[in-house]
Amino acid sequence: MTTHVFVVDVNTFKYHLEYMFAGTGAGQKQSPFLTNSAVSYNWKTEQMLVGMVADISRIRIGDKVIFYLQTKGTNQGTFFGVFKVASLPFFDENDTNNYLVNQTGKGLSFRILIEPDEVYAKGLTEHEFLDSLQGKNHPSDMCWSLIYRKLKANRGCTMITDYEFNDFIQKVRAKNNSNYLISNNFTFDSTNNEICVASSTQAYLGRRNSLDILPRLLNKAHNSNAFESHLQAYLTQNFDNAILSPLLIPYPGQFCWIGNEVSCGVGMQRIDLMIKQETELEVVIRIIELKYTTPYLEIATKQLSWYLEWLSYYVAPKYTGKSIRVIPTIIANGALTNQLQTQYQSCSYTIQSVNVEPIQYIGFNITTNNINFTRYL
Repeated sequence: MTTHVFVVDVNTFKYHLEYMFAGTGAGQKQSPFLTNSAVSYNWKTEQMLVGMVADISRIRIGDKVIFYLQTKGTNQGTFFGVFKVASLPFFDENDTNNYLVNQTGKGLSFRILIEPDEVYAKGLTEHEFLDSLQGKNHPSDMCWSLIYRKLKANRGCTMITDYEFNDFIQKVRAKNNSNYLISNNFTFDSTNNEICVASSTQAYLGRRNSLDILPRLLNKAHNSNAFESHLQAYLTQNFDNAILSPLLIPYPGQFCWIGNEVSCGVGMQRIDLMIKQETELEVVIRIIELKYTTPYLEIATKQLSWYLEWLSYYVAPKYTGKSIRVIPTIIANGALTNQLQTQYQSCSYTIQSVNVEPIQYIGFNITTNNINFTRYL
């Protein structure tokens, strides 16, 4: 299970609550490539929008949702929750028929439906959740997922880790004396800056079109265009299907946490995909570097090495007492040359208290109508 934080403002939050949905978008920009895979479109804008598709596509039914209400006037930015995901992600184009666009003032193209989980009236301010050091003994105790997002001022839908969620839920329970709202109907009281129970619910009647990125990925590949962001979106959409699950999930069929574009520093370093599963005895973490091109040595010697160092500082300390197993993984175009296979096999990483396994390499090839994956290492 993964927890996802959606950014809202004082106007949109009311409609998210009354119609029980969450969403993200990019101003007035549209995504015609989702309905017409051959359409010509600005590559930079498309890359940004496909990144949003990847963000929303990692969400699964049963995941948790927290809303971050942006700062307005004297009110600090505030985190409200907790809700539960009730649908798979879907697409509602940012056009004149975009559902609730006139009410919200925003064309949120990429959406999910939600339902109540443990909804509290009062939220946690940024200071209470992100700045306070109360109960924290190590830098890894800070909520880095959201601190990095704040520093970079991006991501309308951000995942947080299980231990970051546990910190949130403990604090929000304490602030509300563990008294959550028992209802299926909610709205937002902007005067008191609180969620409150509404007298009735509003049925969500908007379009629920497919977010399937595969047709656009294939079009890009066949035209020799870059498609790394599309590859990431494809994997967040399909990482747990019958074909990819045995390749990517250490314990197929069991709950897992997944993050994409996982920030691991105040610079621009980000892990393309990270999958984590926890048992009574061990924590297994797969860090994945994606390339739409053929693989090369520096992926292993520079990028993976950086990610593993960060993981040792900020993730591993959260699982004291359990065996931690990390699987560095590269997914790129095609098979390995004999020389590169030897070089990857000779790479070794030493992290205190962490068992880093040999690099796994998964190659893909593009056919007329599909993308296929094969593990070579």
